Amino acid sequence: MSVNARLLGLMSREMRILLLTGGGESNDAQLRDLLAGPVQWDGLRTLLEWERTLPVSWERLKRLGVDASQDGADQIERLSRVSGFTALMLEDRLRRLIAGLESEGIPAILLKGAGLALSAYPRFADRPMGDLDVLIAPEHSKRAWELALSQGWVWDEHEYPSSHYQAHHHLPPLFDAARTGVRLELHTALSLSSHPFSLSFEQARAVSRPISERSELTRVLDPEHQLLHLAVHFAWGHLASFGIWRLARDVAALAERGIDWQRVLELSRGYKAEFAMYWSLRLADLLCGVSVAPVGVLASLAPRRSAWMLQLLERHLAIHVIAIITPCPSAKLRRAMWSMALEPNRTATSRERPWDSEPARRPTVYAGDAGVVTRIKTQLTRGRAWRRYFNVLWAT
Repeated sequence: MSVNARLLGLMSREMRILLLTGGGESNDAQLRDLLAGPVQWDGLRTLLEWERTLPVSWERLKRLGVDASQDGADQIERLSRVSGFTALMLEDRLRRLIAGLESEGIPAILLKGAGLALSAYPRFADRPMGDLDVLIAPEHSKRAWELALSQGWVWDEHEYPSSHYQAHHHLPPLFDAARTGVRLELHTALSLSSHPFSLSFEQARAVSRPISERSELTRVLDPEHQLLHLAVHFAWGHLASFGIWRLARDVAALAERGIDWQRVLELSRGYKAEFAMYWSLRLADLLCGVSVAPVGVLASLAPRRSAWMLQLLERHLAIHVIAIITPCPSAKLRRAMWSMALEPNRTATSRERPWDSEPARRPTVYAGDAGVVTRIKTQLTRGRAWRRYFNVLWAT
């Protein structure tokens, strides 16, 4: 299926360019049309950096004829070269970490980008990432932490105190001492504890496979569990508002190597991840043109809501798929719409929600502690933003 032109039409030219580079060659004609018009290169650069798509997106655009020397584009070209160099360093750091863990006899499971780059893509650099996520058994986490520190990863104890991570699914993040901007997260569980897909190390190891024939210690999840993890991480952990470009490419890469879709359906139901899976696959299809799931599987995963409500939720999620673009001026309403789409009251194992789970996240929106009158005045000053939001939501 091709991308949904009506949904893309609600977005800026730069957002459309970003999203279309997440799909296959069938998007090339639309990309050429967009590139033929006026492009705000600074705005595109911001989106590419935010979604961590450099240098892959930029190489795609250059192959389609973009002149990298023109004003504005030249800065993206420079940043792309830096990102390419960083990817080489990151691969070296990851392979050093793997070798160190194996020399210590510490089993590990590479998650998300780290695992996909070494198992689903032809080259490590084909899968941009800002974090390395590695799952370690709790009894080995201290040794793995000390090993990482000995290899040049550093801990910012003031910014990320260990007290904030006592009940979290990963240890405080470590940062590359070379100041590449990437960080290492050593997980002791797969994902947020409030979601049923929060597997322990042993549970994850039981559905994993070695990354190579040379070692049984370093592994990745099998394709169906990798897909589940991606869907839960995007739709639940990131509230379907960050990482859509990488999600779409990851889904395509996994599908190309073979996915048992009946097993995906059964696992999604078993882990109560049907809606996370549905919206992840649906948005990757509508916005990036990555259509890999059989129609019957997607229909079986869909929330049991009217066609009208599904369309409304679909449009809301689509226009908020990149977190720095928020047409709806109310964080409370955005959370309510997300809750209608994901139905956490039915699927979560606790009252905890994703916005409660990241200890280092600082509030960026009004939290609702002021009085009713103050809140009403605040919303009235946002009248223009509300009109824009509803115009987009109800556009025909």
